[in-house]
Amino acid sequence: MSVLVSILVGISVGLLYVYRYATSSEYFAVKTIEVSGNLRLRQEEILALAGIAPGSNSLAVNIAEMESGLLRNPWVTEVSVKRLLPDGFAIKVAEREPKFWVQRGGELLYADEHGNIIAPVGAGRFTSLPTLEVEAGAEEALERLPEITGDLKRARLPVDIALVSWVRLSPGKGVELYLENSDLRLSIALEDWRDNLDRLGKVLDDLARRGELKQVREVKTGGVNVWVQKDAALGG
Repeated sequence: MSVLVSILVGISVGLLYVYRYATSSEYFAVKTIEVSGNLRLRQEEILALAGIAPGSNSLAVNIAEMESGLLRNPWVTEVSVKRLLPDGFAIKVAEREPKFWVQRGGELLYADEHGNIIAPVGAGRFTSLPTLEVEAGAEEALERLPEITGDLKRARLPVDIALVSWVRLSPGKGVELYLENSDLRLSIALEDWRDNLDRLGKVLDDLARRGELKQVREVKTGGVNVWVQKDAALGG
């Protein structure tokens, strides 16, 4: 029994020596760190969040802690870290994409396609986006927001949806859009959304074909009806 104990102790001491050698050896010092998938966060920010830098011992780095550090950043949704022995790491991230601005308590914030808050709008890496407003009673419409924005992009309306200044979800009017460059407000009821959007497109196409679109200030669709309001000062 004493011989077996001696052997086990010897093995343990040997393994400890190997571990100490490996985690302090220059052979395993990190030399290359590949970062991919980042669009907004800079590489140096990624490395700071991951807590790794060239010269760190690759075997001593805890991958779970690296991933946890990255996921604490509000822009990061997914992360994968791979150890590339003897001296490298590959970090791949997926970032949340801002689609809207949202006003909360006097602060301007970025929000994703579902209207979920990401982070405050700052001077650095500023992105101009439409402001999203959600009226009381229209909160359930947020679930359809990706569908709504996708349908609007595919609708090929004779107005540039990319120039929308604000989007409002309303229990009474459905989806409201305002295009500041043409002073035009569009309202599309959410019930039978795609039929209403189709009717809106046909009316806008007709107005554009007749050269009257620039006179229009508001178009509303709901049910089978479409209402058009023109600017009287422009001959409407």
